[in-house]
Amino acid sequence: MPPGTKGDPSNVTQPLPCLPSAEEDAIKVFVRIRPPVEGTLTGVDGEQGLCLTALSSTTIRLHSKPEPKMFTFDHVANVDTNQESVFSSVAKNIVESCMNGYNGTIFAYGQTGSGKTFTMLGPSESDNFTHNLRGVIPRSFEYLFFLINREKEKAGEGKSFLCKCSFIEIYNEQIFDLLDSASAGLFLREHIKKGVFVVGAVEQVVTSAAEAYQVLSMGWRNRRVASTSMNRESSRSHAVFTVTIESMEKTNDLVNIRSSQLNLVDLAGSERQKDTQTEGVRLKEAGSINRSLSCLGQVITALVDVANGRQRHICYRDSKLTFLLRDSLGGNAKTFYIANVHPGSKCFGETLSTLQFAQRAKLIKNKAVVNEDTQGNVSQLQAEVKKLKEQLSQLLSGQMPGDISVARVPSVGDNNMDYMNNFIEAMMILEKSDREKKVLLQKVVQLEDLCNKKEKFIQSNKMIVKFREDHISRLEKAHKEGRISLSNNEQDDFIAELKEEIRTLKEQVEHHPRVAKYALENHSLREENKRLHSLQSVKRAQEVTAQMIAELEKAFLEVSVSEKDRQVAPMHSTPIQLDNNSLMSAARMRERMLQLESELATSKQEYEEFKELTKKKQVEQESELQSLIKSNQHLENILEAIKANKRHEVSQLNRMHAAETIKNMTTPTKSYNLRSRLVPRLSPDAMPNGLMDTPKSGDVMDDIINEPIPPEMSEQAYEAIAEELRIVQEQVTALQAKLDEEEGKNIRLQQQVNKLELCSTQIQELFNSERSNWNKEQQDLIAQIKSLEKQKQENKSQEDVLKSEVHDLRVVLQSADRELGAVKGEYSLYREKQEKELSQLSARHMDVQLQLDNVRLEHETLLEEKRSLQDAFDNLEEVMKFEIDQLKQEISDSKHENETLRAEFSNLLELLETEKERRQKLTSQLEEDKENKTKELLQVVDENMHLRKQCSELMTKCEQQVTELHGLEHSLTSSKEMIADLEKKNTADKEVVADLMNQIQVHRTTIIHKTESIDLLTRELEDIHSKYSIVLLAKEESKTVIEEQEKQIEELRECLERKQSADNIEKELLCDDLAHATEELEKLTEAFNKQEALLHTHEKELVEKEQQISELTNQVKLMTDLEISREQEKIRPASSNSSSPVVLPETPRTPEGNPYDSEIANLQKRNTNLEILVSELNEERTSKNEEIIRLKMQLCETENMRLEIQNLQGMCKELKSQLENCNNVMKDSNDQKPSDMQDLKREIEKEVSERMEKGKATEHILKLQAELEETRNILCTKDHSLNELSKEIERTRSLEAKAFTEKEEIRSILEGKYEETEKLSHELDMLRKQVLFLAEENGKILGHQNPNQKIQYLVKLKKENNKLLEEAEKLRIENLFLKESKKCEHCN
Repeated sequence: MPPGTKGDPSNVTQPLPCLPSAEEDAIKVFVRIRPPVEGTLTGVDGEQGLCLTALSSTTIRLHSKPEPKMFTFDHVANVDTNQESVFSSVAKNIVESCMNGYNGTIFAYGQTGSGKTFTMLGPSESDNFTHNLRGVIPRSFEYLFFLINREKEKAGEGKSFLCKCSFIEIYNEQIFDLLDSASAGLFLREHIKKGVFVVGAVEQVVTSAAEAYQVLSMGWRNRRVASTSMNRESSRSHAVFTVTIESMEKTNDLVNIRSSQLNLVDLAGSERQKDTQTEGVRLKEAGSINRSLSCLGQVITALVDVANGRQRHICYRDSKLTFLLRDSLGGNAKTFYIANVHPGSKCFGETLSTLQFAQRAKLIKNKAVVNEDTQGNVSQLQAEVKKLKEQLSQLLSGQMPGDISVARVPSVGDNNMDYMNNFIEAMMILEKSDREKKVLLQKVVQLEDLCNKKEKFIQSNKMIVKFREDHISRLEKAHKEGRISLSNNEQDDFIAELKEEIRTLKEQVEHHPRVAKYALENHSLREENKRLHSLQSVKRAQEVTAQMIAELEKAFLEVSVSEKDRQVAPMHSTPIQLDNNSLMSAARMRERMLQLESELATSKQEYEEFKELTKKKQVEQESELQSLIKSNQHLENILEAIKANKRHEVSQLNRMHAAETIKNMTTPTKSYNLRSRLVPRLSPDAMPNGLMDTPKSGDVMDDIINEPIPPEMSEQAYEAIAEELRIVQEQVTALQAKLDEEEGKNIRLQQQVNKLELCSTQIQELFNSERSNWNKEQQDLIAQIKSLEKQKQENKSQEDVLKSEVHDLRVVLQSADRELGAVKGEYSLYREKQEKELSQLSARHMDVQLQLDNVRLEHETLLEEKRSLQDAFDNLEEVMKFEIDQLKQEISDSKHENETLRAEFSNLLELLETEKERRQKLTSQLEEDKENKTKELLQVVDENMHLRKQCSELMTKCEQQVTELHGLEHSLTSSKEMIADLEKKNTADKEVVADLMNQIQVHRTTIIHKTESIDLLTRELEDIHSKYSIVLLAKEESKTVIEEQEKQIEELRECLERKQSADNIEKELLCDDLAHATEELEKLTEAFNKQEALLHTHEKELVEKEQQISELTNQVKLMTDLEISREQEKIRPASSNSSSPVVLPETPRTPEGNPYDSEIANLQKRNTNLEILVSELNEERTSKNEEIIRLKMQLCETENMRLEIQNLQGMCKELKSQLENCNNVMKDSNDQKPSDMQDLKREIEKEVSERMEKGKATEHILKLQAELEETRNILCTKDHSLNELSKEIERTRSLEAKAFTEKEEIRSILEGKYEETEKLSHELDMLRKQVLFLAEENGKILGHQNPNQKIQYLVKLKKENNKLLEEAEKLRIENLFLKESKKCEHCN
């Protein structure tokens, strides 16, 4: 049964969502689990035979021993996934990227019989291209040609497509063309543009999905397929179906060509001989398949190593499959792997290797590039090249056209470059200091906020403590006054609650999380600050900044010294040294340096002030912290005193409780009785005495006590008590408020005292440290003054020595000139010798390098072999563990079955004995009743016959069970033999592993020897390099000496020639630019007038088309609603008529069209026409903008030229003055070369005249600039209108894209429904067969005319049913027993 074809319709999943692409070019992996077949499960229960389960849509669990393994992929499809969901997850994005010009590849990888061919093609039937369960390849054809038709409708005649198909197979490492059955083995070739391709492969042009199906079916018939024990139709070769898509788009005179390849690969499955039981030719095929797949695995591991940064050789050429799909594996393609796995426990090893292969493949990252080429006439291509160059220049200059003037200024002289670099460095330092300042200010603001929050928190805590103390004091006063009328239990509860509150408050004060958090943050920030300061990068940055500042100061000092020297000795400077341009730039740079120094000084002062402020704030915060700690301790002491008072008061309350209650109960009754019963003349105080005097006082007291209290008196008593309580409470609150104020003042004063003490101690420490620092600095300054005085004296003596040395050097220079000729001759001879030695050394170097490369290659191959052997060993070990566990389970199951059979056998023997006894009893009864019951005898005989039959049946069953027991014993012996064989294999594997380990040790020893030889060779190389470097240094020193002397000779001549050539070139460039600018201005004005007319017409057309589009969109909405309702009505009768057979389409399946597709097509055509018009307008606008940018660039260049002309005019004046000075010097020294001086004068006059002409040209350029500004304003208005049009077109595009996505979603849902109907029809067929079988059985029952026969048949059916029920019950009990035993084993 193929994957995704289970009968339960409830298990059919919805289409899977498209996978998110976090990294666009990474290879993605889709894992699909095929449904298990009965033969692949080891146990009776389905879950026992499964070796993996899908936990979620991205994770899969392999039931390996001792612990299960988890794998994560881009998507994991379970058993019930349908074909449409696989296509939408895998192939949709790949086909869309192929339409955009990217190469795409889809691989199907897995063991034989895992469902690769079903996933790629569909079921193995004649109409698999129209079947509802068709695979990825047919669906990708449909979607590809649907997208092509859509693009053609959108673009019209401006875009054309060409699709070519080729179909090849790789069988036994030979390539065959499946479209040409007569073709022999083909060869692979490599091309610079095409890449790797098959020479002589047939490429058929296709124009629809149906033609592509025909090509595919024609090739599929020629593919090599064979039957094995694992798969009825096993692919014996790798099949590669390639679709080449070429699109050609014409815009004006340019032709844009995009080409892409879609490779659909169905790999042959990896096989094991013990599973497939192949022999002869099939075994050879399996060997070649496994070899090519192992090469594919090696390529993938090498690509993963390369992605991780290792240097590896990727062996693409080891297999024809890897060489053909080189771009798909690790190059210019977007690749998707479909890893098909089998869930059966017999396929554990292959499943593990497939999952590991997919996990490695997921780590590879390709670099997919759009395959695009542009063709056209020369003018258009030149314009395109020019545009790209301008974009590149803008990007290189930071996308600022105005930077060109800045970039050309440093070309005046090399000194200016140095000054500019220094200026830039100074500006960078200033910016860095500003940033640091801003960061520190932000930190200060944050610290101030934190301090304010802490103060508020402390105040709130103080208020809470005050409220609690008020409550406690009130309770104490009430207790003292005796107004608490609570019971002992209530008082104890109340006191316990108060204690708990006090304890929690104390804990909050001691261990408040925010206080602890702030303390920890402060500590961690200090540690982080120290760590950051101690970092090497920070230290290096500080050192670099200090070095830069020192270099800048040094450069400034050098410039100032050179300026002073020039002011002192202007007459002794040569014309080359005196360059007014450099002087001007030096002056500017000096001013900038002064500004920078002042800014640096101010920033340093601000930084120091900020440091002092932060120190002060830190001191204040620390003092506040310590004061808070002290206040917390004070509060703790107060709380402890309150606790002690509470204990004392609780004891007093317990003593006084009874008396207080009696007092409160008796006082109002007494007052009332005295008033009501006694004479008013008597006082209430005399009442008890009078009562005591009378003989009837006891009776009167009884009457008084027993008389009830009127409610008025009790209310008056309660009111009096309440008034007294209120007055007392007001007094208590007033006193408590005063007490709180005094305590708050006391706490504040204490905090201030603590702060002042801390501040004084810290100030004293700072004062002491500063005093020591000042003393140290004073001593250092005194020492520096002394050293400077010594240096001054030494410098004076050195100056005298240097003067004498200068005189000596002049004499030496004259002698050095004489020696130069001799040195040159010697140098030429030395050079020849050196070149010979260098050639010899280079040859030796090449030999050593080759030896090193060979050793490295050998080392890498050995490492690869070791890694592959280790991986194979690990996989074999895991497979062996899994198979041993499976065999142990099988043995335990067989033992359990033997025990059950033995028990059944004993039960059957007991039944036989009981039957024998019964028979004997029956025979005795028959003998006794022989004479009287002849009729009953006949019945008994019948029963006896029946019992004999039963006995015979039981005997046959016993014999069968005995044979089964023998068979089970035989299987036990065979399983024991298998275990022994496995143990032998294990020992053999261990021996092989030991041999391999020995080989590895041998290889290690060889590697060690080779590394030692490499070290020797490297040492020799280093010696050769050192000798070579010494020779080169000597050569360079001699070269520098000669070059300096040659430069001093030729500098005067080259300077004048350079100036002349530069001026001539600048003049020619200016003239060309002026002519080109005037021509382009004329062209712009003409094009502008044409554009205005075109825009007016297009605006009118757009207004009309907008109205049409709005009307048509409303119509489309109505039509789509009608269509949806119709489809729903169609689906309802289809679901109601489920009993009717489903009629499948016979033609190739393409996406169904709507009845209103023609109107939508018209709308799309109109939309495309509008898009073409807007694209033309946009192109014209972009061309105009480019021309404007180019003119801006020219204007910038002209301004630069104007500035350069001004500079050159100033230089001319300076040159004139220099020439006069030179003339004077030359007359004084020697009257040589008067003709050269006259030539120089003439050249200078020419330069002056040329610069005047340049000034006129700049004025003309300014006029052109004004005209350009006018055209720019007009173009801005046109750009605004064009932007509005482009927005409207974008809106229509978004609507069209939304409709397309909705349509695709509906199509995928319909495909899923079709698959569901296919499954339902299959179930219906099965149910019909069952109904027919039951009808036949019913007919058999009804067909019997004799009622006795019917009764016997029914009895027989009942017996069979009972037997089946008994067997089912036994099996259920055995299953439960096995599950319990398994649970016990897991628990143990």
